Amino acid sequence: MQDLRARVPAAGATGIGKVGIIGAGAMGGGIAAQFADAGIAVELLDIAGGDRGTGPAEAGIARQLREGGFADPEAAERIRPGNTDDHLMRLRDADWVIEAVAEDAGIKRALFRKIAPFLKSSAILSSNTSTFRRAELMGGMEEDLAGRFAITHFFNPPRLMPLLETVVDDQAAPLLRERLHHAASLLLGKTSIDCQDTPGFIANRIGCFWIAVCVAEACDQGLDIETADAVQTVFGVPRTGVFGLLDLIGLDLVPTIWGGLMRALPEEDALQSYDLPDNALVRALLKRGSWGRKAGEGFYRKTQAGTLEVLDMDSLCYRAVRPQQAIPADLLTLLRAEGPAGKYARTVLHALIDYCLRHQAEIAPDAGAVDRAMQLGYSWRDGPFALAKAAGLSGV
Repeated sequence: MQDLRARVPAAGATGIGKVGIIGAGAMGGGIAAQFADAGIAVELLDIAGGDRGTGPAEAGIARQLREGGFADPEAAERIRPGNTDDHLMRLRDADWVIEAVAEDAGIKRALFRKIAPFLKSSAILSSNTSTFRRAELMGGMEEDLAGRFAITHFFNPPRLMPLLETVVDDQAAPLLRERLHHAASLLLGKTSIDCQDTPGFIANRIGCFWIAVCVAEACDQGLDIETADAVQTVFGVPRTGVFGLLDLIGLDLVPTIWGGLMRALPEEDALQSYDLPDNALVRALLKRGSWGRKAGEGFYRKTQAGTLEVLDMDSLCYRAVRPQQAIPADLLTLLRAEGPAGKYARTVLHALIDYCLRHQAEIAPDAGAVDRAMQLGYSWRDGPFALAKAAGLSGV
């Protein structure tokens, strides 16, 4: 293994020569791999397990090697596996420690208390949460550490997704925000966007609302799944559309992600009107274990011959995907079109833009940050405000 204090020029410029990652799952392992690719020494700690006590962390490294999490597989040598029972002392010289454990506020707060005595006075501590507000996670945290604590929300897979959402309030150390932006850019090649300390931050707040609206309106309007997804691609979202994206995320996570966000938001928030966990189609698929790609079928499935089939909303059986040549490829033409596709496009876009207008000031420093977050975090061609401009508000 390479020297754990080995630095690269970018590391010297940021003051980050070594990081600690707590949690070796898909996100923690992926974050560790990206730092290692940047030439940074990484302590990857998870629960104890295996003959040497480092089994879970070793499995996290192996997963990244298997799934292409490293740009350079040899960079895995920069990651030292360990566990949170025996190896916390390895964090003593870490410049940045990132928590990436289960989305449970109690577990996270307990972990922060456990590792606090092992952190040096200049170390940054951050949480990779996509669910909890910074204020929720700081309960019981000593003032000095709280001043160096931030939310740093990476997107999956970390190597490929360029967005890093950061939450730092005015009570934090004056240079903390600058240090995070600098390190994200120089070491990881990411665009760091400041978010307000609100549930879901920017990308997931808007993205989860968009997905919930798309599913609910498709069901209410009796629109075929592949037609709804084809409409969304005209908006400039990836080819998966919405239903294909849910298959990729995994329907088994809907109760956790959307349910958690709904519990965190007030009753008057419009997301409450589009209850994705309680959607009849979602519940039916969850009941039979059709969770998406991880289960081999969800809203879509591939046959043994490799052809794609789609779920029929009425029969809940799979059938061939129907061609969508009748859907205009131009946004303005689609929004003006008569028929089901045009109506669906207008309904979804109106709800999306209205939600963004209502909540932009609450969640982001400006409208541009919302657009950038959706472009970088959800791979949209344009953000919602750019879509509104392209459509013309009167056209919506």
